[in-house]
Amino acid sequence: MMNFFEQINSYKYAYLGHISEPEDNCLRLVIEGAGVSDNKIAKLAGIGVKVSSGAIETIGSDSVYEVYFDSYIGYSVRDESLSFPDDYEVYEGKIFGIYSKSHYLDFISKASFASSEHPGPFKHYAFHCLNHIVDVVSADQPIIKRHPPTA
Repeated sequence: MMNFFEQINSYKYAYLGHISEPEDNCLRLVIEGAGVSDNKIAKLAGIGVKVSSGAIETIGSDSVYEVYFDSYIGYSVRDESLSFPDDYEVYEGKIFGIYSKSHYLDFISKASFASSEHPGPFKHYAFHCLNHIVDVVSADQPIIKRHPPTA
């Protein structure tokens, strides 16, 4: 059976359904697996040219996950369309990435006094969603569970 890391990374796309801080310095994300639907939509691809393609949609209620961090050192949300891949960064995963080297880890090291002694060894987790990229640095592993879709 696949674990949540593998399940989330098995989707072609994902959406950030919700982000909140349910308590001080805790972070909750709702990640929705998505794919290309069979429902074709027609678009104008130029003057008088029609192209038919499937819309990207959430797959269903079994593809929705709640990701909860008991604490974090820092997090940020970036516009996915303004982000770019970088050979400097090293990570495992696709939609749900775990970084061993990143610009965000470098930033956290310079912008805070977080260290392996306090609050303890930490990692950079990232969720590469359509429209948003959420970067989280935390000494706690995320708690991940399936979640019913938000209304």
